[in-house]
Amino acid sequence: MRKIFFLTALLMMILTATAFAEETTEAKTPDEPSVSEEATEPEAEIPEGPYVYTSEDFKYSITCPFKPLAVVENPWQETDKHGEMLVFVSEGIDVLYGYIIQVDAFDTNEVPDFNKGSVMAIGEYLSGLKKNNGFGDARLVNINKKNKGVAAVTAEKIDVINPETGEVEGEFVADKQYIYTFFRTPEGRCISIQLISANLDDKMYVDTYRGSVASFKDNIKDKKSKKDKDKKSKKDKDKKDKKNKDKEKK
Repeated sequence: MRKIFFLTALLMMILTATAFAEETTEAKTPDEPSVSEEATEPEAEIPEGPYVYTSEDFKYSITCPFKPLAVVENPWQETDKHGEMLVFVSEGIDVLYGYIIQVDAFDTNEVPDFNKGSVMAIGEYLSGLKKNNGFGDARLVNINKKNKGVAAVTAEKIDVINPETGEVEGEFVADKQYIYTFFRTPEGRCISIQLISANLDDKMYVDTYRGSVASFKDNIKDKKSKKDKDKKSKKDKDKKDKKNKDKEKK
């Protein structure tokens, strides 16, 4: 089995700086699903890390295990989703290790407040993720000491239901499973962070991912996006050019 060997110091640095707060018995990270023996982990040299990635377009920062090899905007190719994929290890066009970060990931009016919502409302939301959204497990977790979120693992097997009869006609077996974390930032944005990994059984991948989630910083209020900066830069340039032309006329 091929494998990435990360420096122990790398994991300790990122987890020490950004580790999740201790969780209660009722709020543990979902048990990680089993992965078939054929699943392989990416093979690569040990890179330098950790690395703080800052997105100017989507206004956030996150601590990564190391600097992404590539950043892909809107990997879903859908107009109603906004975010990017941070690629750490790939093989051709296949991403073997990475994060997908989506901003405005869910409707804040339709999803209960994970910090202040009623136990019943949150319980119904978690049940809905498992019943209607293809997740095998979903639980409330502590993102940090002041903020809660939901950690969910996609289902390994999904029943195929005939829409006309409502009866189960078969079973879909996923070749991969993914971990998602959903949470609101103190600034009010709804965030989803997905882990792409060849082996969810490896605790090191999951712990590093959890540390990255805990490190997420919403920069929407104190940083302008790249587009805003470019727009302001062009406006300032046009203003300066106009001023120079006026001087030349005089």
